[in-house]
Amino acid sequence: MRMESMRLTSLLVLGFVLAGCGALSGRVSTLSHTEPPQNPLFKVDSSDSISLTERIIREHIEKKMEEHGYKRPSSGEAPNVGVIYKYSVGSGVTSVSSSPDFVWGGQRVESTSKYPRFFQIVLIDLEKTKAPETIKIIWQGEIYSSGSSTNISRLAPHFIDVLFENYGSTVTNKLFSKFVD
Repeated sequence: MRMESMRLTSLLVLGFVLAGCGALSGRVSTLSHTEPPQNPLFKVDSSDSISLTERIIREHIEKKMEEHGYKRPSSGEAPNVGVIYKYSVGSGVTSVSSSPDFVWGGQRVESTSKYPRFFQIVLIDLEKTKAPETIKIIWQGEIYSSGSSTNISRLAPHFIDVLFENYGSTVTNKLFSKFVD
């Protein structure tokens, strides 16, 4: 009897621990176009630098850029790599399912909503770009995902991590899945 009680307690604790975790999955595509310039100095262009979400995204991208050997320009230096990003969360699709509830009797009805999500990062060689005629892309990556969360400030760091895990390589519609808390 005592062993059964310990197993049940362990299962309950495991259930509570796992309830806080979720899986984030989707498809990632990246493409390397050209080599970055010598001594790459970058600047992340943010459309709205005041919002907290934009600051979270920009700071995470800056961290990943530095991990990949890019540097921020000091005062008086001009960046030669521009980093732009874009994201969107679409309208949700709700599905409803019902099943017999054998514990309490009756039917159990569950409703879930899935939102399509998109995140893109593009690195541009600013020295070779002659906008709007010619844009010289160094590397670009994009993610398509769907899930129950629309909180892009929570999702973006994970999307950025997945994109930069594929930095420098070309992948097409590669499935990814990662556990998030």
